[in-house]
Amino acid sequence: MKERLFLIGGSGFIGKNLVRCLHGKYTISVYDKFIDEAYFAGYPDVKTSSIELDKDRIPADTDTPDFIVNLASIVTADRNLSLFDCMIASNLKVLLYLYERFKKESKLKLFIQFGSSEEYGNEGSPFQETMREEPGSPYALVKQLTTNTAMMLNRNYGFPIAVVRPGNLFGPLQEKSKFIPYVIESLRNDDSLNVTPCEQKRDFIYADDFAWAIDQLLEHSPKAVGEIINVSSGESISLKAIIEHCKEVIGSTSTVNYGAIPYRENEMMDLRCSVAKLEAIIGHPIRFNMLNRLNELI
Repeated sequence: MKERLFLIGGSGFIGKNLVRCLHGKYTISVYDKFIDEAYFAGYPDVKTSSIELDKDRIPADTDTPDFIVNLASIVTADRNLSLFDCMIASNLKVLLYLYERFKKESKLKLFIQFGSSEEYGNEGSPFQETMREEPGSPYALVKQLTTNTAMMLNRNYGFPIAVVRPGNLFGPLQEKSKFIPYVIESLRNDDSLNVTPCEQKRDFIYADDFAWAIDQLLEHSPKAVGEIINVSSGESISLKAIIEHCKEVIGSTSTVNYGAIPYRENEMMDLRCSVAKLEAIIGHPIRFNMLNRLNELI
């Protein structure tokens, strides 16, 4: 029998790509507030359930999974302090509800909590999991709080949890407002682009490569339990280099207005994650090529 995988908050960009990449290997159930029925109609073997993750519990008579990946979160770069309430509800509260629901389930091998590389802050790239975090936004701070809670649940109660900190994810099904979809769409239409100076660098990881890495962590779950793990390419590239690459490949005549938008307050100028721990856990070198993957989208 296939091992059972629950994707919590699995109807979003990352969840859909995990379903696309892993549905043939695992028996997958998706839990989310809003279910994209049209998308999941293409995967009749995937069970979907609409649930208020910060209020409701997964029914007690539900078959226990071998693995859980908790993707539930509100993702934003906004620095508005009024976001804390909804951030705590969508991150920490959901984690604690899931812990209470599954803490006695001995069949559960690994619970993966979705963290963020933004927890590290602005200094010290490449970021290693042992570094002290210095989050620079409400989102990053609540993510750090949730990460620390996850590690406490493992240390104090033996809950089989790990935290993954992904780099900047991109790939099919991503919202068009996000950086790479926005760039590609604008260049295809020969529209002008208003962007920052774009000298900031980011560590991008393609959705398929992220799914492969998650699958590897599930396969090596005993080594992953109790760990914080960067899941990324281990390399960073400037946003300007991405725009210029896409413009050349597409053959676009778009005008790119670098500097039309200012950097965000406390902008992170180089986000690059060490993937040494990931490589050690899965016993495989990480060789993800961002530009080659970008060409697949173009």
